[in-house]
This record gives sequence, structure tokens and C-alpha cells, in this order.
Amino acid sequence: MVDESAAPRRSRGTTATALFLAGVILGGLSGGAVAVVVEGRAPAALLSASPSPTAAPSAVPTVLPTPMPVVVPSGADYVADVVKELLPSVVTVLNRLPNGQAQSSGSGFVIDARQGYVVTNAHVVENVRGSGVGASFDVIFSDNKTVSATLVGEDALTDVAVLRVPAQGLVAAPLADSDAAPVGASVIAIGSPLGEYQNTVTSGVVSAKGRRVQESADVFLEDLVQTDAAINPGNSGGPLIWVGAKQVIGMNTLVEVNPQTDTQATGLGFAISSNTIRSIASELIAKGRIVRGFIGIRYQPLTPRQAIAAGLENGITGVLLLEIVSGSPAAQAGLRPNDVITKIDDRQIDAQNPLLSVMRTYRPGDRVSLTIVRGGQTSVVTLTLGQEQSP
Repeated sequence: MVDESAAPRRSRGTTATALFLAGVILGGLSGGAVAVVVEGRAPAALLSASPSPTAAPSAVPTVLPTPMPVVVPSGADYVADVVKELLPSVVTVLNRLPNGQAQSSGSGFVIDARQGYVVTNAHVVENVRGSGVGASFDVIFSDNKTVSATLVGEDALTDVAVLRVPAQGLVAAPLADSDAAPVGASVIAIGSPLGEYQNTVTSGVVSAKGRRVQESADVFLEDLVQTDAAINPGNSGGPLIWVGAKQVIGMNTLVEVNPQTDTQATGLGFAISSNTIRSIASELIAKGRIVRGFIGIRYQPLTPRQAIAAGLENGITGVLLLEIVSGSPAAQAGLRPNDVITKIDDRQIDAQNPLLSVMRTYRPGDRVSLTIVRGGQTSVVTLTLGQEQSP
């Protein structure tokens, strides 16, 4: 997650040096020419050759020509056309504390003009300190119109949140099929970096698709669109637009950080795919939250020491069950404390695929197969997921 400025340097060294060298060269040539003339004349001749002073001409004011009208045919500057069309859909999101003070800001964009739905990142609406979400939210449009917004729902596992604003004069940004966008496609990112530079546009290409990036200890964001378009703090939640289609293929969410220098890597930005946005936003609008499949267990990641103590094979990974919820699918399937779940279907549970991240794609009613290790013996248990309990 980004949930996101040294002063710009002017490149003037070459120009200054070039001008300085030209001055030296021109001065040397002029000096040489005067020296030749002086050597061939006597002082008297030089005096007689001097021109008589004349009156200085009167100053004539300089009048620069009026700029010619610029007419750019539609389609000649395609990026500018796309920005003009979709910029009204992009917003700045202010996250406020109970006392009304802004605690953070990000970006977002309208996905439903008729109903007034705006999407942004879940980390944009969360409290900067502590748990939960902000007390209130303001949305600022590209024309500086500001309205209050209500939180419809947010999902930390996909970093998607939905806000609602009054549906008056809105422009929606259409969501593309992110799977259809080819690698190398031209894209632009729009947002409010640092919360100050509203309506900033950067450009690049789709660098890769289907990326998987770890956002926290338990959460891996899936199916991300990688881009080299500049993404900075405050861009989170803004659209990544496929220029050729004039449609959104992602929601800018984070940039890679060099772990050795703790600095932002150049050209390594990631956006949540539009297909993920469409799925999660639709469910948030319908239910207010994402309802995921429920196994009914309390667990902890299996440590190497626990694996050895349980007599498991070297290198085995998974989760150690601590408690089984009474009446849950896990209880009905006969799971017990101290069992180890190593796989869900064909997906290995390990540090790169934590159980919470794997379960993000499952819904109540789904049938899953769990690979269980008990007493050194491996078996497969099939169960039907229930509905997770409300927080």
C-alpha cells in the first residue's frame, strides 16, 4: 500500500556552459580582428578615422505579435482528449477526524453517475492511527466543487472502498475489462499527489498484468496492473486509464519501495485491476461489506519448531488449528485442535499464501477441499463454506 519531493532541478549546466564558451570564442575573434587593424595604423590615423558622435536614436517601444489561434483537431492529441473527457470523473478524497480536521487524503473516481457511487482505496478511508475508518469524508471534484460523502463499504483484503455523493451533474469513468488490455498499452494516471497537486496527469504503459504484491503481513493484493506511470502519495484511489479505449483498467494503489534504501522505486507502480474493482464494488454496494466463505477455526501460522514437535516432514507449511467453532463447517467436517491445514484445494498455505489471502476469493456455499495433517498422517477433507460472522 500507498492505501503514497525535492524541489525540481532545472537542467541549465549545458546551456550556461555553451553560452560561456560561445562568449569566449566570439570575444577572442573580435579581439584578434581589432589587434590586426591597430598594428597597421599610427595613432594619428586612428584618431582621424574615429567617427563623429551622433545623437542617440529615440527609443521605439517593442510590440510583440499577438499569438496566433491554436486549433488542434480532435484526435490529433489523443491523450489530451482522454483527459478532457474523463477528468471530471476524478476526485480528491479528504478523510476527516471527529473534530473535522483532515487526517489524510487520496484520490478516487465516479463509477456510477446516476447513483453517485465513487471508488477509492480502503486505506484512503481508514484511520491513520488506530482501527476503523474516518469520521467523515469530503469529495473535491476537478472544478473544485466540494461535497460531503458517506462510506458505503470497504474491503481491506482487496483495498477497495465505495463512497456515495449526491448524484448531481456527475460524470462516470467506464470500467474496462482489464484482462483485455495488452501489455505495452498506453495509460495515464490521474490524481492528487501529496494532496496538493490536484488533477495531476502522468503517463506510461502497462508494464505487466496479474502481479501479486504483499501489502501487509497477512494481505497479498492479487491481479494487479503494473505501470511505469508516475504514482505518488495521494494518487491512491485514482484511475489508471487505458488511453486507446478511454476506459479505466485499474485503481492506483501502491508503489514498490527499495528495501535497501527505503526509497520509492522509479517506474514500479501498481493498480487494482478494473475487474476486481467491478466485482468488489458491486458487492459492497449491494451488501455494505464483502461476505466471504467461513470455515470456523481459530489458528496460527505453523512455525518450524511446531512442525518438528508435531513430527511433520521437514519444510511442511500451513496453519495450526487452535480452536474449532461449535456448529461450524469445520466442526461438521470433524476438524480438531492441533490439526494442520496445508492446502485449500490446490493452493499451498505458506508465508507467500497466507490463509486469509487465499480465502479472499471464496464465498458462502463454495465446496473446498482441505489437506489436513493429523498425527503425522495426511488426509483430504471436503466441506461447504458457511457465512463468516459479522465483525
